[in-house]
This record gives sequence, C-alpha cells and structure tokens, in this order.
Amino acid sequence: MRALTFAIASLVLCHAAPAHADEVHDAVEAYALYQNDVSVLLDMEVDSARVINGALTRLSRHEPERVARGFIAYGAMTAAQSPAFAAGVERRQRNLGRSQLLTLLRSDTTYARNEAPGSPQAIQLILGVARADAARADIAGDRYHQLARSSTASWVSSPERRSATLVSARLTPEMRERLRIGALEARPMNEADEFGGRGFWDALAGREASGPRIRGAREQRGYADVTNRMLTVGALIVTGAADAERRRVSDLLDEPITEQCLTMQRLQLRQCLSVSVDASERTYCLGRHGLTGPGSCFSAMVQ
Repeated sequence: MRALTFAIASLVLCHAAPAHADEVHDAVEAYALYQNDVSVLLDMEVDSARVINGALTRLSRHEPERVARGFIAYGAMTAAQSPAFAAGVERRQRNLGRSQLLTLLRSDTTYARNEAPGSPQAIQLILGVARADAARADIAGDRYHQLARSSTASWVSSPERRSATLVSARLTPEMRERLRIGALEARPMNEADEFGGRGFWDALAGREASGPRIRGAREQRGYADVTNRMLTVGALIVTGAADAERRRVSDLLDEPITEQCLTMQRLQLRQCLSVSVDASERTYCLGRHGLTGPGSCFSAMVQ
C-alpha cells in the first residue's frame, strides 16, 4: 500500500511540476488569455444587456497582479527576440563567464540595459509591445463607448442567443504552442504576426486586423524600472538561465507600477458599475475602465 501511495504521489508530482516549472511562460500564458478576451470583445455581437454582463464577467476573471506579471513576461520574451541584444548578452557571457554574468543580473536590474550591447534594439521592441497592446485596448474601448452612446432599448426585447462571451474562454493547445518560444525564435521586427509583433495577439485569435506601425518610440523616464525588469528577464532567457533563476525571475515579474495602475482601473470599474443604472452606463464602464484604462497602464512607459 505504501509503495502504491508513493507511486501515485510521484505521478502527481511529475504531472504537477510543469505548471510551476517556468515562471516566464506561465505568466505569459495568463497575459495571452487576457489578450484573447480582448480579442473576443473586439469581435463579438452585442445585442443585449446580457452580453455586456457576460463581457464584464469575462474581464473580471483577470486579476491585476497576473496581468501585470504577464505583461512583464511578454516584454521580456520579446526583448529576447532582438538579435543585437541577444548577441550582446552572449558576448558578456563569453567575456565574464556565465557565473559572473548571472551574479550581475541577479544583483543589478540596470546591468542588462547599461552593459549589454544591443539593448537599445530590445528597448524599442519592448516599447512597441506596450504601444501595440494599448492600441488594441483603445480600439476595443472606443467600440463600447460608441455602443454606450447608441440606443440600447432594442437589447431588452431582443431574443437571447448563445453568448459570444463564452467563446474561446481558454487558450487552445495551438495557442499555447505559439507562446512556448525561446530566444531568437521569432522576428517581431520583420513579421507583425510573430511573437512580440504589433499584430501577434490578433493573429493568435485568428483575427485579420493588426496594430498600427510604431517607429521611434521614446521611453518615459519614470518607467525605466519597468523596462529594466523586462531586459533583465530577457537576458536570463538568452542565457538559458530563466528556470534556474526562478526566484529572481519571479521577483522581477512582480512589478508594482503596472500592477498598481491595473488595480486602480479595477477599482474604478467597480465604482462605475456600482452607480450605473442601465445597460448603456454599464457599457460605458466596460469601455472606459475595463478596456481603455488598462490599456493606458501598458502605454504609460512610452512617450
């Protein structure tokens, strides 16, 4: 019996381990689910107050902490796709030795920015991600602002249909596969639909649209720590040390500025809904604080 119990416990542990084995990919999957929900809200047919309520329920399942961690992870993985940055990190590793490089990355969040040649290219990729993700949120928010201003009287009497907010509630295996990439496995600078590209989330959801072209973005000085965290995790991905440095990675993903911004938007959404009196006002709350507001948390790092 003891042997059987031990075998079952070992089997459970073997199957449970992957869920926590990779902080970066676990975080980016949570962010991908959030972005997939934004895609659903961009395209779904809105014909009743029930659909709006379903959309609000869909967005409310995403905790600010998990979205913020996923945003940092996504930026870090995108930075690791920069050829110049990856070459710079690898050069540092050859010159210093792996152990010394990891010690520096562990102790100094500015090291990857200041000492890895090629970091400006990675920073541009990060800023492009921030702008593209904010642009998607703005487009979705504008859609619901327009709906809020239109008449919703027909929603009350319209026949109830299967709610579009129940579609694609989880990531498919194919989606997860597209998220499981390492350094230099995507070309976001050349291909908009690839990981880190301006159209990646649309492509992941099977949408035809893609974000606007972004050139020459400048970093907000007060948000340098956000970028530094992404660069440091990106450097750890390039060196293949992200899993071994799991505690350091987890600390870097816990980025307070973005999390606090998203938490404030969640609070304002709840306050807005608490004083809403009809579907039109709830639709406004959805657009303003459920979509546009969180988008501004992503783009805050870009001038």
